[in-house]
Amino acid sequence: MQGLSYIRRYASAGKLAGLCLLNFLLCAMVMGVALLLSLLLDTISNSATTGDLSALLRLIFIACLYTLIVGILSVIVGYLKASIIKNVMVGIREGASRGLLFKNTAGTSSSADQLTLLGQSMDTLENDWLGGMADILNAAFSIAIGCVLLVCLNPLIALISLIGMALPTLVPQLFSKRLADQQQQIISDTAAYNGRVRDTAQGNEVIKSFHAESFILEKLNEAAKFLQGHKESLTRTTVCISGFSGVVGVAVQFIIMGITGIFVVKGFVTIGSVVAVTQLSGSVISPATELSNKLSKLKATYPILDRLAELDGAAHSDTDATTHQVDHSLALDHASFSYDGNDTQVVKNCTARFDAGRKYAICGQSGCGKSTLLGLLSGMHAPSSGTLLVDGEANAIPDVAFVHQNVFLFDGTLRENITLGGSFSDAAISQAMHLAKLDDVAAALPQGLDTPVSENGTRLSGGERQRVAIARALLYSKRTLLVDEATSALDRNTAAQVEDALLSLDGVTVIAVTHHLDKTHAARYDKVLTMKNGHLKDERQGDRPLVS
Repeated sequence: MQGLSYIRRYASAGKLAGLCLLNFLLCAMVMGVALLLSLLLDTISNSATTGDLSALLRLIFIACLYTLIVGILSVIVGYLKASIIKNVMVGIREGASRGLLFKNTAGTSSSADQLTLLGQSMDTLENDWLGGMADILNAAFSIAIGCVLLVCLNPLIALISLIGMALPTLVPQLFSKRLADQQQQIISDTAAYNGRVRDTAQGNEVIKSFHAESFILEKLNEAAKFLQGHKESLTRTTVCISGFSGVVGVAVQFIIMGITGIFVVKGFVTIGSVVAVTQLSGSVISPATELSNKLSKLKATYPILDRLAELDGAAHSDTDATTHQVDHSLALDHASFSYDGNDTQVVKNCTARFDAGRKYAICGQSGCGKSTLLGLLSGMHAPSSGTLLVDGEANAIPDVAFVHQNVFLFDGTLRENITLGGSFSDAAISQAMHLAKLDDVAAALPQGLDTPVSENGTRLSGGERQRVAIARALLYSKRTLLVDEATSALDRNTAAQVEDALLSLDGVTVIAVTHHLDKTHAARYDKVLTMKNGHLKDERQGDRPLVS
């Protein structure tokens, strides 16, 4: 059964064994109620004939005690099942988050996909897959024990019950592909809807400025209709499966009751056995009908499990990758790159060497391939052809830090956004802040380093957020900074301050791409390069390959 590896990985073997054993015992005792009712009915009949109530009273006391034990056992099983589900789901969520983080490094996972997988899809897994497997186990125990007891009462009735049990379980097989396709469609629709909601929240200022509320609402409603429409289709399918299985189950129970009535008339069984057969046949047919419904929902979760397996592989494959500090040089040797599904080369036959500790500026118009070049230098993109060299070593991943135009800050304190959970001394933090020219900013905040910066750092200006990115890179001893249009959205004075902070970093390699470079700062760079239509060159060397 798909996904069992997650249960083996995250659930305690002792708890699983205990759950199976106690669940089997609970099912056996629940089935035993049918025999107890049969015995009670026969005892009532005998007491009515003899007038002696002692046996009946004794049996009533035993029945009450039996019920109490069943109740206690049911609570224990419920607590144990809840504990296992919690541990497994925590493990799955952690693994999915890790996989998404690693996979997102290559830019292959959108935020809408993440919201869907870590949100609704996880709820579906918990209810329909993990909870469903627990219900299937319970149904299997009930069916097995019920069949054994029916055989003891009457083999013919047991045979009819087994046939009736098999019919409902065959129904989901007829709809398995349809269920999987519908669930996959719902996953896609949910991601699309989450993407619309995200865009609406993040683009609220643009929407209001241009009075585009009606347009955005129409798009949201359209996505919602697609999502709910496909959910309705899935519900219809499961309802059809459940309804047909239920009809078959009820019909079989009527047949069993009719045959049992004939046996009573012929004197083959007692009237108490009628109650036992009724209870036991219901305990076999009803779980079989429920099993059919659970199996259909279980199979509908397989696309989610496939997605998790893909992320699991991504997380484990990337976990082993180690980064290398750039001690001497970072270089590209005849490197070209094109994105998946696109034959057009964004970076073309680039040969360049960037020596450690020096400052480089790469100029060029938007869309010329500057950001993609940084992706190659960081190791995030593997060259379509050619090689990335770290200190002369091919295929190594350099230890670098990005400083982007839009620096992302978490909803926490300034200290947390600089340290990112790392353990650093106050002296180390102060030193990094000083080099990034951030110490005056912290001093002006009401709680200093412990001041909350609000969601995405809205408490700080654009230039201050840039300096936070520089400070965190320095704190983590990143000696190579890749700066992607970091100052393009800042005013001239703020941009000059940020650029001055970058150029003042001794021993740190800075490779900055920009579509506009101030002449004053251009003179401070060790080398200014130009990128055009995917080609990188030094204007002073013409079209010859750049070797610094």
